Amino acid sequence: MKLAEAVGKRTKELLFEKQMTQYRLVKITCLNEKTVSDLIHGKTTDVKFSTIFLIADALNISIKEFMNSPLFDRTNIEI
Repeated sequence: MKLAEAVGKRTKELLFEKQMTQYRLVKITCLNEKTVSDLIHGKTTDVKFSTIFLIADALNISIKEFMNSPLFDRTNIEI
């Protein structure tokens, strides 16, 4: 899977875990609603590190915690 797809899946997973809506994430991060929606629904082909940082910060977790998922194992990511 592509990195952007893994970030989208992880974001969706964490939103569920933290009981946060996509709308709330948009409001906290000030990211564009379409940007967040496209990321979560796998329509994004590239993702900025700053976007990952904003999402992790909004979820009150570190980047390390965000990336701590089998989704990001080297064997799962296409580069």
